[in-house]
Amino acid sequence: MGTEQLDAEVVEPVAGVVRLLRRAAELAWAQAEGAPRSSRQLLALGIDTAADEASSLLPRRARLEGPTPVGQYPAELLASAGHLLHQICVTGAPFRLVSLRALVGELIWEANTSAGQ
Repeated sequence: MGTEQLDAEVVEPVAGVVRLLRRAAELAWAQAEGAPRSSRQLLALGIDTAADEASSLLPRRARLEGPTPVGQYPAELLASAGHLLHQICVTGAPFRLVSLRALVGELIWEANTSAGQ
């Protein structure tokens, strides 16, 4: 992660974001099945990218296992991830964490528009 290290109290919420994003991606890919080159497929790819980015923020020792997030719609899970990120992106937060928050915000918008239909 370079010189930007996450504070210990931020690691668990970011791990929660990873779990939410991975579940949202799983659901988005299921929705995109049979629709090659669709906006749903692009949304699923974007969510996968965000999950990878969130995971890369964590130290290697961070535990990612935990309860599977409950939800049937990617937009709901993305909104939960966005809420968590909003809570932990305070003044002085690492740039990559703030950037992830922006990416998740864009994905929320996309999931609630054409890709979520």
